Amino acid sequence: MKKQNSKEPVKLRNIRSAPPTARSSLLSRLSRWLGNYKWLVIILLWLAAIALGYIGYSKYFNTIGESPSFMEILYRAVQLFGLESTGSGPVSWELHAARFLSPIVAVYTGVQALASVFHEQIQLFRLRFLKDHIIICGLGRKGLLLSREFRKNNERVVVIEQDVNNGMIGLCKEHGSTVLTGNAADRELLRKAGVHRARYIISVCGGDGANAEVAVHARELTRGRKGRVLSCLVHILDLRLCNLLKEWELGMGRPDTFRLEFFNVFESGARILLYEYPPFSEADEVRGTIPHLVVVGVSRLGESVVVNAARNWRDAGKADGERIRITLVDKEAEKIKESLYVRYPQMKRVCELVPEQMDIESSEFEKAGFLTDDSGHGKVSMIYVCLDNDSSALSAALTLYQRVRTLDIPVVVRMTHDAGLATLLQVEDSERKEFSGIHAFKLLDLTCTLDLIFGCTYEIMARAIHEDYVRNEREKGFTPETNPALVPWKDLPEHLRESNRAQAEHIHFKLEAIGCDVAITNDWDAQPIVFSPEEVELMAKMEHERFVEERLREGWKRGARKNLSKKTTSTLVPWDVLPEEEREKDRNAVRGISTLLAMARFQVYRL
Repeated sequence: MKKQNSKEPVKLRNIRSAPPTARSSLLSRLSRWLGNYKWLVIILLWLAAIALGYIGYSKYFNTIGESPSFMEILYRAVQLFGLESTGSGPVSWELHAARFLSPIVAVYTGVQALASVFHEQIQLFRLRFLKDHIIICGLGRKGLLLSREFRKNNERVVVIEQDVNNGMIGLCKEHGSTVLTGNAADRELLRKAGVHRARYIISVCGGDGANAEVAVHARELTRGRKGRVLSCLVHILDLRLCNLLKEWELGMGRPDTFRLEFFNVFESGARILLYEYPPFSEADEVRGTIPHLVVVGVSRLGESVVVNAARNWRDAGKADGERIRITLVDKEAEKIKESLYVRYPQMKRVCELVPEQMDIESSEFEKAGFLTDDSGHGKVSMIYVCLDNDSSALSAALTLYQRVRTLDIPVVVRMTHDAGLATLLQVEDSERKEFSGIHAFKLLDLTCTLDLIFGCTYEIMARAIHEDYVRNEREKGFTPETNPALVPWKDLPEHLRESNRAQAEHIHFKLEAIGCDVAITNDWDAQPIVFSPEEVELMAKMEHERFVEERLREGWKRGARKNLSKKTTSTLVPWDVLPEEEREKDRNAVRGISTLLAMARFQVYRL
């Protein structure tokens, strides 16, 4: 599919895959319930079978005029589990039911007992036939949330966890995931998990080194793989390292069957936090007020909040007026300010950083003089508490809230997840009037979702390519009836989504052909490179050749017109004989490469 980039920013929210049907969701919940209470159900079935047998035999002996003891009747009822039934004459419905139920319960119990004894062997046997599944390496809070999210969408999930005593293993099994214990970086264990047949592998182990090792082995094990691409998502805790790795991955060649993406929950979390609790609004613009933010704790999440808030202010066209003001409350506030100004050259023009160097446990922080002016009036518009420790974060947020509760200044506090201390801020509105201005932002719950996949570099670019294609085709008068590909991204067939991803991946090879490369940019004013007509023609031809090769590999044939069901299209011809209208589509696609990459914070430069 030939598409051009979009100049509109891609929102990372509300882009999840379609929810499962009510029937499949009900069956999934029933299956999980039976899994959780399997042995209780078996015990109840045994008791029911024995009770029915006892009642049935009691009626039987009463009919034939005999009066055996309690133990004799009970013995006869138990014999039914071995298919032993004696007596002739009238049989009550209870005895009939017991005759059928008892052997069924006995066989089912035996099967479940064997399954429990040979559980690991059965798991490994099932994994041999599993394909298009999701592998999650590392069962911390991030791994648990991701596995639960995928299971809600009826995806098959395999989790690899090294610690056999991890208490989350039981929770993971409860929602239907298969759990393997061992080192996720072990090639043999990855092979057993079926990495060469999986659709995604997501590594969220505790260390950056372990996650990188998982990616290396996954790439090796998928060499020679045919069919669908394996997408490998690797969490990198260090944001600067994550950006460098993104740049490295975007600028290197790769096999057609392996796609590597790096992500950082703090960078993703900052974007979502500012989307959920925006620091400025249209009302501020009408009143002519300049936002003044306070960020408490400027480490991983806090730094990302500062950078993204300043960038948003600049992208909203506010940079030509007054600067947004951000107060940094941290023990290293002065160093952080200087570091940010050095690493982001335009920040000083866009944003005034005010360092307040202090410890959150100091009396200076308790007084919170940075929140009000000399007359005691509030001088800030929003407070973000981004400390890493939940207890410290909540304590700091409550301290500041006591100072601004009468000034109508929202306080947003970062919590790790939707549990623990975060629950204190989740009571009903009628019960939390005293704390109505304080809000918990559950970092992991809001970042470890399906949006994680849809928010990665290639996915952002692929969605932008598709959205621009849809817009251009609609302007020409085409509709979903005449072109079935003109649908929202979430409704686009997976093979067409993959075509967009492949087009985004191929950008590196086109740029390499004209002597260009890609780098992460902190220069917000960098102007996109304008390609010469000769460069556009060369890259457009390469895009067409990539498109033809992809279609032929997927079984498409040349036809009089495009037909998705029959896999025919008229464009499977050499560039020299391609109609001019189709050539122009390819030219438009490559002209906007610089703008497309800029959406993902990359910059094209000439070597």
